[in-house]
Amino acid sequence: MLCALLALAACHHDADPPPMHPREGDLPPLPPSSGTPVGYLIDNAGQLNLHDDQLARLKEIDQSLAARNDEIDTQLRIIEKPDEDPPPGPGQPPRRHNNAPGAQIKTTADAAKLHDAHKANDAEALRKAFAVFDPPQQATARRLLEDRGITASASPIAARDIGHPPEPRST
Repeated sequence: MLCALLALAACHHDADPPPMHPREGDLPPLPPSSGTPVGYLIDNAGQLNLHDDQLARLKEIDQSLAARNDEIDTQLRIIEKPDEDPPPGPGQPPRRHNNAPGAQIKTTADAAKLHDAHKANDAEALRKAFAVFDPPQQATARRLLEDRGITASASPIAARDIGHPPEPRST
């Protein structure tokens, strides 16, 4: 009888834990469609109070950015591909690796140029996106991006200038 009770207790499975709900102030994870900084702004169209024409323009900017960055990302995957290890000799243990993300990537000068081009594409797209917004939307967009660790300084209007028109550039 004692064995039956022990076996029954050992086979007891707890129900799956309840799903976690974000608390007030917690940031939910990025949605899967946010592959670009402009895509993240599109995903937050409700918070930005975007008009239909603004949303359409942002989608055009995002598609253009995604196409340009896709080509760069393809080249980066080829350049930064980790080297294949030769098989270990007889009686030798396999090589150990640092499996931290990016630890095995060897960056070259060409890869650095591609990373810079990627950043420049993002900065240009953000400048175009911020030009679509009115000043209150710019402030909200900047906050949304900075909350996610995306530097919004690439926008044409610095945080201190929100609400003031940009000064003309002298050439």
